[in-house]
Amino acid sequence: MYLSTAEPPAAGPGPLRLTRTVAREFSGGSPYEGDPLLEEYLTDMTGLYGLRFRPDRYAAGPRVPFTTMADQLLTDLDPLGGPLDLVAIAHASPDADPRRVTACYLCDVAPGEPLAFAVSDQGLAAPFTALRLLGTYARGFTHCRALLIILEQSTLPYDVVAPPYPPPTRDVGVALLLESGGPPAGTAGISVRRYAGVTRDRAASALVADLAAATPGDGATLLADPGLGPLPRIGGHPHRVAPSGLGCVAPWWLLAQEPVPGTTRVLAAHDPGSNELCVTTIGITRPEGGLGCP
Repeated sequence: MYLSTAEPPAAGPGPLRLTRTVAREFSGGSPYEGDPLLEEYLTDMTGLYGLRFRPDRYAAGPRVPFTTMADQLLTDLDPLGGPLDLVAIAHASPDADPRRVTACYLCDVAPGEPLAFAVSDQGLAAPFTALRLLGTYARGFTHCRALLIILEQSTLPYDVVAPPYPPPTRDVGVALLLESGGPPAGTAGISVRRYAGVTRDRAASALVADLAAATPGDGATLLADPGLGPLPRIGGHPHRVAPSGLGCVAPWWLLAQEPVPGTTRVLAAHDPGSNELCVTTIGITRPEGGLGCP
């Protein structure tokens, strides 16, 4: 028996950096006319988790598909400035219309035939995982252009009982265009830090410790998920708390509202389901477009 391993990837050109970001709130689609196959699928899927499919609840919701959201975000980013190598979709709520797989769809419609994948079932930690994975994959490219799309929708086809955090009440999306090559001098670039075993009552103090150890200098603004609760001003770092109802999009929504070149933003969220604190530092390197409904 022989053990063989792949050759290690060649060293990449450096970490990813944020070049553009957009955000948007979406309105509902056409009235629901019924689909027996879709309803059978949703009945089977909800039943796996001990839940009951509610056709009335599903029909009453906006039912904005993730493919529709991703399409509009791509339009908002146009022109993209070249082909994409990687696309990651992150979400906590399920797709309102599972008949089309968003990652496969983006492989076809995004320029460059990128490698696309989705991160879900991680609650509020999903965008942080997706960003870390993009950074890992990007090291295999000479020059990488990547897109992170974070989506949440409000149509849940089942009753929500004792959720670990409030379910989304708005249909929202944020897209981050990233490029490799390393950050310019004087900026923080992008880093992702995750802390397991952090209960909700310890999340704020753990975040304070992270900022004291990992955030460069004063002037970085903290953008926090509302689940972290009231936060003190930490050293020279002012903070903003995202509005409720945005799910895992929350701190990233704030990032898209204030794309100020030459500044550093620290995004933080605590997922009460996994007791994980997630923090990312993003240095904004160039003027960006921002579109959304705060």
